Amino acid sequence: MKIAICEDNQQERKRLKEFILRYSEEKNLLVNIDEYTDGIELIDNYNKLFDIVYLDIEMAMMDGMSAAEKLRKHDENVMIVFVTNYVQYAIRGYSVNASDFLLKPLTYFSFEEHFKKVMYQFEKKKEVFISVKTNNEMKRIDVDQILFVESQGHYLYLNLKADIFTILDTMKNMEKRLSDKGFFRCNNGYIVNLKYVRSVDKNIVDVGGHLLTISRPRKKIFMEALTDYIGDDLL
Repeated sequence: MKIAICEDNQQERKRLKEFILRYSEEKNLLVNIDEYTDGIELIDNYNKLFDIVYLDIEMAMMDGMSAAEKLRKHDENVMIVFVTNYVQYAIRGYSVNASDFLLKPLTYFSFEEHFKKVMYQFEKKKEVFISVKTNNEMKRIDVDQILFVESQGHYLYLNLKADIFTILDTMKNMEKRLSDKGFFRCNNGYIVNLKYVRSVDKNIVDVGGHLLTISRPRKKIFMEALTDYIGDDLL
């Protein structure tokens, strides 16, 4: 788990880091923590690999709320937790889909209860994301955004609703990673997200407007998988 702490008060930053390390040691969790002293530093150095970002609300250079708004433009999925002296800031947090709030002064008891909740949310989110390496950087992909995966040579093309990512991987490995997430292979070259199947006409399947071929050997098991996914009454 990769965590960022953005807090301009050194003592508060140190306390939060100690609480995270203490909890992770007690629960045998592997964590990596990056520290930032203001919102500008965080945004300028941000990458999409953080799982949780702790933001102090009141910072001189860029306050936590402004940083969170900019953060959301870069990353819709990171969990944002505000750390503040004032409970009224909790209401504003809904606008950036904050996961939780911590009130200062922090105590380990309150942090422990908070982190249990955050870990539950994190485990649920892990079920619908995969990490892939593309263009020499790691990216987290929301599998719900994937229409289909295409194989060409040694490369896979992840066709998302609004983007395409090229990765070096095998169909066998990707099929294994996606098989429990509503995906099924229609031929040797394609794995499709059954959620986006609009229609099937003979050996052609419409996946979000893309017409793909269902191979003859796979037609029966593909239709069975589709039936299980959307129900007999819809076919």
